[in-house]
Amino acid sequence: MILEELRTQVLATANLLPTYGLVWMAGGTVCARDPGSGNVVVTPSGMPYQNLKPEDMLVTDMDMNLIDGKYRPSVALNLWTGFLRVRPDIHAVIHTHSPYATAFSVINKPLPIITETQADWFGMPIPVSPYMHVEDPAFASLPVSMLGEGFAILLGNHGPITLGKNLAHALERAVTLEEAARTYAVAQTIGTPVALSDSQAKASFDYYHHRYGQRKED
Repeated sequence: MILEELRTQVLATANLLPTYGLVWMAGGTVCARDPGSGNVVVTPSGMPYQNLKPEDMLVTDMDMNLIDGKYRPSVALNLWTGFLRVRPDIHAVIHTHSPYATAFSVINKPLPIITETQADWFGMPIPVSPYMHVEDPAFASLPVSMLGEGFAILLGNHGPITLGKNLAHALERAVTLEEAARTYAVAQTIGTPVALSDSQAKASFDYYHHRYGQRKED
């Protein structure tokens, strides 16, 4: 089987999304690029993950040409490959429907950096792109341009996307983003949330990724 290990990792990650309350039924997407070949592994469209096997994950090239697999890939593959194409530092993309982060996309409100943990993983506020249907001509380009050097974006009236150098990082960001959005919502009920400044968020991100833990870089 082509890219067996990566297909196994993509499916395992997809099956963790419901565990963390980030998706339900057949929602969400997991997509990863193989650094060696440059090809992409992505979950199939509209199928509950628990019923799938690694060979059910689709392998395509960066131009979305099917290399291996019997199902249709994620309908937003043009967007996932769009992120990967402009970000050589990124090899994994996760899309969820986590409720608190999605709530921010519904009110068109960027999510500020409010906790150190959030700063560690994002380093900058999370923007919101306007609502667009998947067949809109700008769907595959506008969120990519709005992301910039960030690691997450909220699709308007839809839900969050997180990115990482690997699947573990993209998943950690998906969980951290939802927790930050929930914390913000709770904090608003008891007072006015105080966001970290841009310099504070960047400093925390730099420290976490270069000087924290047992290795120079995690």
